[in-house]
Amino acid sequence: MVRYILVCLVALLLLAGCDNYTSGPRFKGDVYSIASMIISGKAITTEHPVYITRSADIDSFDPMNIFVTEAVVEITDLGTNESWLLSPMVDIEEMKLKWVDPAEHIIQPLHSYRIEVTIPGYDKTISAQTTVPQAVEVNTDYFGHNVQGEGFSADPENPSYLVYEESDLRYPLGINTFAGAGSHNVMVEMFCMEEFSTDLEFTTTIMGSSHPTEDMEDEYYSSGEGIRRISFLAKMTSSIQPEYTDNYIVLRDYRQAFVFYGRYKVTAYITDDNYYRYKYMPEGYLYGGVQNALGYFGSASGTEFYTRVVKQAPSI
Repeated sequence: MVRYILVCLVALLLLAGCDNYTSGPRFKGDVYSIASMIISGKAITTEHPVYITRSADIDSFDPMNIFVTEAVVEITDLGTNESWLLSPMVDIEEMKLKWVDPAEHIIQPLHSYRIEVTIPGYDKTISAQTTVPQAVEVNTDYFGHNVQGEGFSADPENPSYLVYEESDLRYPLGINTFAGAGSHNVMVEMFCMEEFSTDLEFTTTIMGSSHPTEDMEDEYYSSGEGIRRISFLAKMTSSIQPEYTDNYIVLRDYRQAFVFYGRYKVTAYITDDNYYRYKYMPEGYLYGGVQNALGYFGSASGTEFYTRVVKQAPSI
């Protein structure tokens, strides 16, 4: 089963990472990558795991060896000197090999964490370090409307609703950074939770069409950004707002990220510089904080919440 899953993943990873692994003459022989975003208040689980992969010169490339299944992966909290090992796990639903923490240690804000990876036959230790951003709080009812069932909720099974045309006007996303004024790396993602169907309806007509066509299904389910998943990462300034005494980053004009009507998961984080540089530096996979490998080891603080985008408010 594991071998079958690894074969299925090869094409996706080659398409996503081929440019990274073959850029320039600096890469010879096996090349390893790690990718991980650890989240304040959560453990390193299948939801937020560590990925470890390898590649090689095209002449010796073996797709069955792309996933690192044998390694020693250690996480250390540099503030407490507590260390623990991660274990590999095949996520059948997502068809991915993930490294997770069986003991589920909770990641703490403002703590620095180090990852060390040793791989049999590779004479270098892969390492990286991140400092988790401060704890933040997302105020999903920034103007205090306090309307039952409207806005956002924490329960994916019972999401509140947002009327599309006035969603970001009535409910801007306020990220409370408390005493932490100044610049922060802000990441927001809107993910449509609906299954693909030609009955889905666009919030804005696209080329005269109000519904997706059958040939959009592959794009809809693709793992990267697309019509289902819209995200952005930018440096934004937190400051005292007229409505509050704490420092806030206020996100307005986000409704364009709702491509369809329906249920959404919304993520609002502030991230460390490792992840920001990985996303925005030229050849960012060299600047994600990783030594002796490519990729990134980042961290973030924030939360996820849920809503249902509708044309008009439900009748009472």
